[in-house]
Amino acid sequence: MNLFFYKVSTLSFLLLLSLIYQSSAQAVSGRVIETGGRGIEGATITVLNATDSTLVKYEVSNKEGYFELTNLNNGVFTLNVSCIGYNSQLLKNIRFNGSSVKLTDVALNKQLKELKEVAIASKRPVLERKVDRWIFNLNNSIMANGASLFEALQVAPFLKVSDNGVSMVGKGAMGVMVNEKIIYLSGTDLTNYLKALRSESVEKIEIITNPPAKYEAQGNAGLINIVLKKNESLGWRGSLSSTYRKAVYSSYNNNLALFFRSKKVNSSFTFSQSRYHTILNDWLNIIGNSGQILSNEQRISNTPGLQAGLSIDYGLNKHNNIGFIYNISHSKEKDTYVNNYSYGTSNTVDSALNTKGEMSRPLFAQTLNIYHDIKIDSAGKKLSSSVNFFTNRPEVRNNFVSESESTYAAVQNNNSSKYNIWSIQSDLTLPYKWAKIETGAKFANYNNNANVAYYNNIQNNLLQDQTRSNDFDYTEKNLAAYYSMESDLSKKWTAKAGLRYEYTMTDGYSPTLDQRNKRNYGALFPTTYIVYKADENDVFSLNYSRRINRPGLSSLNPFDYYTNIYTYSTGNPLLLPSYSNNFELNYLYKSMFSFTVFTQHASDVNSLLTTIEGPLVVSSRGNFLTRDNVGAYVSFNRAFFNWWENSSSASFFYSSSKSKIEAIPIQNGTSASFSVNNNFKATKLLNFYLNYSQSLPSTSGNTYTYSQRDFRVGARLKLLNNNLIINPSYFLGTVNKYDARFSEFVQTERTDYHYKTFSLGLTYLFGRSNVSGNNKNISFDEKRRAF
Repeated sequence: MNLFFYKVSTLSFLLLLSLIYQSSAQAVSGRVIETGGRGIEGATITVLNATDSTLVKYEVSNKEGYFELTNLNNGVFTLNVSCIGYNSQLLKNIRFNGSSVKLTDVALNKQLKELKEVAIASKRPVLERKVDRWIFNLNNSIMANGASLFEALQVAPFLKVSDNGVSMVGKGAMGVMVNEKIIYLSGTDLTNYLKALRSESVEKIEIITNPPAKYEAQGNAGLINIVLKKNESLGWRGSLSSTYRKAVYSSYNNNLALFFRSKKVNSSFTFSQSRYHTILNDWLNIIGNSGQILSNEQRISNTPGLQAGLSIDYGLNKHNNIGFIYNISHSKEKDTYVNNYSYGTSNTVDSALNTKGEMSRPLFAQTLNIYHDIKIDSAGKKLSSSVNFFTNRPEVRNNFVSESESTYAAVQNNNSSKYNIWSIQSDLTLPYKWAKIETGAKFANYNNNANVAYYNNIQNNLLQDQTRSNDFDYTEKNLAAYYSMESDLSKKWTAKAGLRYEYTMTDGYSPTLDQRNKRNYGALFPTTYIVYKADENDVFSLNYSRRINRPGLSSLNPFDYYTNIYTYSTGNPLLLPSYSNNFELNYLYKSMFSFTVFTQHASDVNSLLTTIEGPLVVSSRGNFLTRDNVGAYVSFNRAFFNWWENSSSASFFYSSSKSKIEAIPIQNGTSASFSVNNNFKATKLLNFYLNYSQSLPSTSGNTYTYSQRDFRVGARLKLLNNNLIINPSYFLGTVNKYDARFSEFVQTERTDYHYKTFSLGLTYLFGRSNVSGNNKNISFDEKRRAF
């Protein structure tokens, strides 16, 4: 098997080398200057066909006035160079015969006559459809100035943003990228990161509902790519922000971001310090034919945390750059909780169990990425290589005392894991005049050592119960390779197709049970996209992708973790990956109204299993569902006036499932949701926003989810020459509630996170506002499964 992989790797590498030396795509480059020789930023360079003056391509000059247009076909063209406040210039009969063209500096003269009371605005449409993604141009929104990225994402289509993170409507949690490089953050860590980024530094947000072959086939919830503005200014820039949040208890988080750019070095440093003090109430009732279990729990959490990141990119020369990214996070969550369980029938209570406990969850994680980029030519050919390493050491120490009339038990239940993940990858981008080719390979290695220990505390002496303790070692190796091609078939048709192959080898071993589970499997993941631009107003697209959803590493550990002496959860080392096939048909009208119809077929879906034996309540997971979803999504983005923008959306889908387990009855059902976001510009310095969203009751498989509502209102006030931003806001959310329905009982859980929160944020911007730091991140999404 190893010899086979060495051969495949060698052939893939030779293929990459051979593709590098294929013919280069044509490009035209140059510089736009004033008559005095200073570069002009923001000049528009438009390429027109010389015969009929139809638009071919356009580009905008950077801070120094430089520009480059790539992937131009053979022919004769006219270049129109223009900029507001300057006289435009036409460059006629620019001829391409298979080689790139380097223009002499194009000098523009300032207009002598000043236009009065005339406003000329050149804006990209708010929403665009590219072949494999949606483009939400944040620059054209009121949210583009004075807001955090967390606030700005709330008006983007297809996305749902909350304090728990970012999800895609109808799909759940998703991956987040910055400049095409995947990062891994979740929950409050992701929220803090989005609040630290300023909307002023973001050019656009790319929403990828069906990721192409270049990205990992793992997961089924899509990706977003945050594209930062490209600036060439040298010097320092920074921001300092602090947010105070008042719910039942008070919380805060502070963020510092520093960026530095010189001719050779591009760097950034971020630091975050937070303390979240929260409370939740949870009610879990299991009611069946033979009896019932009623429970309630109150949990108070206090979580201090630190995060820091350093990235440095160094340009060796105009073709090569190297760099590294290092991130570290450390949090120490401490919980105190009280839960009460009563056992009996609907009329009588046979027994009651009361539990008090304290839980600590220290978490220490580090990520190191080392990369090298080679720019092969000026047409855009590039080879990117990286080595990535990630380590995570989550620990849980749970001390609790359970008491009833006849029972007393003092227990310490510890759970610790050590994740070590490393990967090596190489990606080659080859733009030609007839197509854009992307290909690459990746190898990833997972190693997880987990330990579950159960101790009986007898007169302050901890005695380990070996029957409830376990060690578990898990390794996984993934080898992947992909190839994709994108081409403009005509002026109206664009197509893209790709194929990814992933081969996985897993080995899970429990020395306590002397039990080993090994499995090797491989699969192909095709993707196809086609876009038809009927005219300026109407764009149609169709896409397909096949995906895989592997179980989280902690779900594979076969031993038990207790919340009281009769309630525990257990892993399943026999869990299989789930596969899905996804189709989407999209329509975009006038760049403001979108309509999407989608279908999804998923097999071997792993879902919640609950079993009851007397007072014992055991939670686990199994591959027992096959699910088909059909749905639709509509979005509307429109500025009704200069002072009022509206972003609204609605979704609907029908779910049909089949279960392999007779004890789990399946019901087909529907789900619907809608959201309305309004942004108001009161003055140049003061903005308001008012957002409301609601999800209606839904049924999927054996789970019924009740309706939920969110309401958010806030303002942004800019002072001190726009460098000080004050952001008060108020958020109101509802209780989460769902039913898990089994043949012999119904399990109902209701969780109140006390989402009634007032926040006050202060942000101070300093330094040169147009300095861009090193915002590169390396694709390393294997980390998602290590939590």
